[in-house]
This record gives sequence, structure tokens and C-alpha cells, in this order.
Amino acid sequence: MKKGIVVLICVLVLVSVYMIKNDGKVKADISAYGDTPIKIVGLTENEFTITPNMLAALPCVRRSATSISADVGTVTAVGPLLNTFLARYEFSQKDFSTIRFCAADGYKTVLKNDLLEKEIILSLASGNKPLEGRFQPLRIIIPEAPSSYWTYQVNRIEFVMD
Repeated sequence: MKKGIVVLICVLVLVSVYMIKNDGKVKADISAYGDTPIKIVGLTENEFTITPNMLAALPCVRRSATSISADVGTVTAVGPLLNTFLARYEFSQKDFSTIRFCAADGYKTVLKNDLLEKEIILSLASGNKPLEGRFQPLRIIIPEAPSSYWTYQVNRIEFVMD
């Protein structure tokens, strides 16, 4: 009986620590770019826009990822997973043959095949700090992929089914 209670207490402590560390909220002040429109194409019959504030209302994760590129280093991404966003529309990443992330400066990242199986974070903040101006309004972080796929200044996401 005592052993069971000790195990239960240990489990509760671990769950509490996890919940405090990953409480599902963006704590950074994103008000400078929170209302910036991000166009969504191919998810519904008509194009529509979302904002960082809308994404921040979804359950969020906090993940650290280290790039192999020295100039990028380690980042702490805070925001919802792409699959969390897609679930609102009854989709998942694997439902698409291609997902394109388009940046304000014209850069595009195309995800296909095994990249669509990885965890994709729609990063709204860098830890407890807002994204730097050059990364706003949205940064894509894929922890297990090369940082060349970590697109920033994302203002358009295109979903393609084949």
C-alpha cells in the first residue's frame, strides 16, 4: 500500500513538472506582430488568413532544437504543432503530398515525403521572448530536419493534395 502511494506521488510530481514546463501557452509578448495576417491556401475551398494571436490560442509546445549551422545555433520554439492546427480542419500533415511555407522575402520551403512525418512547430516566440523582427510573424522549426527548412517571415502556407 505504501509503495503504491509513493509511486503515485512520484507520478504526480513528474506530471506537475511537465505541465509547468509545457503549459501550452505562449508567454512572450507577441503584440507587435500578433495581428499580422498569414494566408492559408489549399486547406479549405477558399483561401483564408490566420494570425499569430489565433495560433497562440491553440495548445502550444516548447521545444529546443540545435542546428548543424553555427550561425543558427540552438533555438527554443514556442507555438502549436502544425498537426494541432490541421486537426481543427480534420487533417494531418500526412494527408498532403506537399506543404509550402512562403516567406515575405520570397523564400519558399517545400516539404514532401519524410519531412511531412516530422514534428513541425509553428513558432510564435523564442522561449519567453518574442521572435526577432527578422523572423516575424511566424517561424517554422522542424527539430529533426536541417535548419535550411527552418523558414522564417512566413506569411503564406500552401497545402497540396495529389
